[in-house]
Amino acid sequence: MKRGVQTFTVRDYMGSREEVESSLRKIKEIGYDSVQTWTPPFMTNEEFKALLDEIGLETCSSGGDYERMLEDPAAIEKAIEQAKFFGVEYIGIGTLPRELRESESGYRQYAEGINKIAAQLKKENLKLLYHNHALEFFSLGGGLKGMDIILNETDPDGLHFTLDTHWLTAGGVNVVDWIYKVEGRMKIVHFKDYAIVGGAVKIEDVCKNFAEVGEGNIDWPKVVKACKDIGVEFAIVEQDVCPGDPFDSLKISFDNMVKFGV
Repeated sequence: MKRGVQTFTVRDYMGSREEVESSLRKIKEIGYDSVQTWTPPFMTNEEFKALLDEIGLETCSSGGDYERMLEDPAAIEKAIEQAKFFGVEYIGIGTLPRELRESESGYRQYAEGINKIAAQLKKENLKLLYHNHALEFFSLGGGLKGMDIILNETDPDGLHFTLDTHWLTAGGVNVVDWIYKVEGRMKIVHFKDYAIVGGAVKIEDVCKNFAEVGEGNIDWPKVVKACKDIGVEFAIVEQDVCPGDPFDSLKISFDNMVKFGV
C-alpha cells in the first residue's frame, strides 16, 4: 500500500501558495508518497498539479458535489474534467444531505441518486467515492443501518468506498468486518485511530479523541492485514484534530504504519 495524507489534517497550514508548498514538502519529507487533497482556491488546477509533480506526490482522487451533480449535468462534466486532469479514477462526494440521514427512505433516495450520477461517470471509466462517518450507522430498525443501504443498493461498479477506521469504531461496528464487506470496492482507506482518554466525570461518559495511527485502541495489525487481503492501494492518514503540530502527528502515524507493515 502507498502511504498518504488527507490534507484536511494540515488545513490550517494551507492558507497561501507558500504555505501549501511548505506543507506538501513536509509531508514528502516525512516519507509519504501520496495525498488526498483539493486544489486551493487561490491556485489553478494546472498550478497545483505542477507543484505536486515537482514535489513528487501522487494524488488518489478528486472531488465533486453530490447535490449539484444530481441536478446539473454540467457539474458532472466539470467533475469528470477535473478527475481526468489529475489522472485519478475516483470522484469523492461528501456525506449524504442532512435531511436524508435518519430514515430508510432517505438512504434509499440517496442510493438512487448515487446510481444516477455513477451511470454517467462509468461512461468515462470513473467512479464515485464515499467516505463514511459514524452517522451512517444510525439504526433504522430491525438491525438495518443506513450504511447497509449505501453498500447494498448502489452499483458496485459505480460507487467505491474510503472507509474511515476511526468513524467505523465510533459507529460501533467491527472495522475488520467492514473492510471485508467492501472487498472489490475499496482501493483507498482512511487510517485514523480512536483513543479513549481521561477526564470522565461519570462512568457512563465516553471521552475519546482522534489519535495518531497506533496511539489509540484500534487493532492495527488486523486492519492492515484485511486491507492487504482485499487489495487496498492507498493508506491515507487523516487526523481531524491533532494535540499539537499536525506534522508531528503525521510523523508518528507514518512511523507506526511502517512498524505495522504498511
